[in-house]
Amino acid sequence: MFMSRLRRKLSRLAAGVLVLTAVEGAASAFAQQMPAMPVTVANPVKRKITEALEFTGRFQAWPQVNITSRVTGYLDKSSFVEGSLVKEGDVLFAIDPRPFQAAVDQAAAQVKITQTRIDLTKANLARAEALKKSGNVTDATYQANLQAYQEAAASIDSANAALATAKLDLNYATIAAPISGRITRQLVSRGNLVVANSASPLASIVAVDPIFFYFDLDEASYLAYQRASKGKLDSGGKDPTLKVEIGLSDEKGFSHKGTLDYIAPQVDAQTGTVTARAKVDNPDGFLTSGLFGRIRITIGEPYEALVVPDVAVSQSAQGRTVIVVGADKIANPRVVELGPKFGSFRVIKSGLKPEDQVLINGQMRARPGGEVVPQPTKLDVPETLVPDPN
Repeated sequence: MFMSRLRRKLSRLAAGVLVLTAVEGAASAFAQQMPAMPVTVANPVKRKITEALEFTGRFQAWPQVNITSRVTGYLDKSSFVEGSLVKEGDVLFAIDPRPFQAAVDQAAAQVKITQTRIDLTKANLARAEALKKSGNVTDATYQANLQAYQEAAASIDSANAALATAKLDLNYATIAAPISGRITRQLVSRGNLVVANSASPLASIVAVDPIFFYFDLDEASYLAYQRASKGKLDSGGKDPTLKVEIGLSDEKGFSHKGTLDYIAPQVDAQTGTVTARAKVDNPDGFLTSGLFGRIRITIGEPYEALVVPDVAVSQSAQGRTVIVVGADKIANPRVVELGPKFGSFRVIKSGLKPEDQVLINGQMRARPGGEVVPQPTKLDVPETLVPDPN
């Protein structure tokens, strides 16, 4: 009975194999009988290509200065509009100057007193010298007059130093902008006691022009750019030819121009990145610290390459391929080396020739090794290709 069931199962299996073989044969015959389908083909276009790297980062103003007082006194007035642009040397705050003016007057009076004492001791010394020559004064009296004159002459330096310090404090009572930039709101109101060199600033000034853009280069990009720039980064990135372009979060392109001016001297071992900085002119103050942006850095020299629509490129087991239609109208996949993407176009670094007919539309109708009906067209590729912002 067991052998009987086994023979029945083997019989059904054999029947299934025959049916499958028949279906595959029919499909193969049908595929061979399919008519050649029309597809669109075009020659790749030669263009001059400039490759670029893109990164994200943020603008940061530099320098930033906290405005503090160098003297202690009561805040008398402020002379600026909060949030406005100020220039270096503009008066911002005034400390009540009366105590400092009084100190200047007192120090000036002390200088006069000291000068008067010098004049008196000098005259006494001259008389003592004359009397000493005639023997009418003792040596002790002469020495006493000499000592008095020398002490008076020495004290004038101290008096002048005290006067200079008092004048300096009076000058510090008027607080001017140390740099040009945009000033914050006033942080201490009029009438408050301001302590010299306090950790709490009166306001802060943020530089506006130029402004800097900080971003991080990954290690692979750093090495690629270092080689492409032929070691210009070794000089700290201060070569003026290292141009960059920056786009803001609401911009599709890169409308802000700058120059790479700093590269960190080492790679961060934890993140594998290198901090870099670009200097950007900002005369109208539109760019502000903290803004997010995208930076594009050109690498290497421009080179000529063939360009095809990006839709013509597909992925296969052999790698990235395009379908090339030969003179015999047979569609054959061709492995190619890809370059960067420029909008809807893709650079082909190797694997194609200018005379090749590349299938750009109708890939689903083309069987590898099958015949097609090529319909030639001409690619409309801009003379200047803009790197894909994505």
